[in-house]
Amino acid sequence: MEDHGLFAQALELLLGQRLADEGEGAEFARAATVADGLRIADRHGPFDLAVVDLILPDGNGADLVRQVKAAYPGTGVAVLSAELDLSGPLSAGADEAISKTVPLPEIVARLEALARAGGRPGP
Repeated sequence: MEDHGLFAQALELLLGQRLADEGEGAEFARAATVADGLRIADRHGPFDLAVVDLILPDGNGADLVRQVKAAYPGTGVAVLSAELDLSGPLSAGADEAISKTVPLPEIVARLEALARAGGRPGP
């Protein structure tokens, strides 16, 4: 769940291309709010990977992390945020917490590894 549309589109494009290069297809569902994310998770879950922003217009992404992990423990959950302290989402059950200051190719590589690992961070 990412409330910045352009950033979310870039992630979809790059991650989708990387998965397609490996012969795997990828489908994406995008939500800009906690409420939309929960609706999508309820209707279409489980997922290989959920990418959650920490600061969303209607709440805290850490709450969404808790709910997704409770409903779908096998879903990998990565939090992307401009926030400096990412300990909260990790305490909430996120498998990865990545700063948006990390270069985009590294973000995509880490998300790809998490998606392929079935919710467990890579080495």
